[in-house]
Amino acid sequence: MARKRFKRDATSIEYLPNELFVEIFGYLSDVDAVCAFSRLNKRFQCLTLEYCYTFDFKSVSKAKFDYVIRQHDIYRWRSLRLSDDDNTPGQVTYFCRLFTFTEHIAQLKELSIINMKPSTALIFLPQLTSFTHLVSLSIGSVCGNSIPFLELPSLKHLVINSCMHSKWMKVGRSCIN
Repeated sequence: MARKRFKRDATSIEYLPNELFVEIFGYLSDVDAVCAFSRLNKRFQCLTLEYCYTFDFKSVSKAKFDYVIRQHDIYRWRSLRLSDDDNTPGQVTYFCRLFTFTEHIAQLKELSIINMKPSTALIFLPQLTSFTHLVSLSIGSVCGNSIPFLELPSLKHLVINSCMHSKWMKVGRSCIN
């Protein structure tokens, strides 16, 4: 039995101006905006590419995480939060396997890593110096690792939570302004 094909007519929502959708994006997380709108058509996909650049993956399902990193241009991202908490175990490690920091996310202005596993920290921490555009860096729950010397010229905000077994780093004067 052959399926009937229906001609797709534009719905009235598609006639609304882009500015309205940009306003709507402001009420959603960028992850939710990309998941909700980029599937609709090329216009909405372009809008999410242009206006969504802050990605907080804390407590985001792996399916949503995979969808966003496939759909969205990672080179346009300005802010990223990854988490290895109970809701998203292995997320930081998974991201590290998919992308090299120096090639894919060195343009970030804000980076936050929560509950990083010690094995991931060994890979991640030495790469921090490639983030020359970082203004804000937050690393939560680093334990038992030697944190390397950081020379990040644009850094204005630094938060590192660690246990008492971590060997602390030296922070250059250029980082503390």
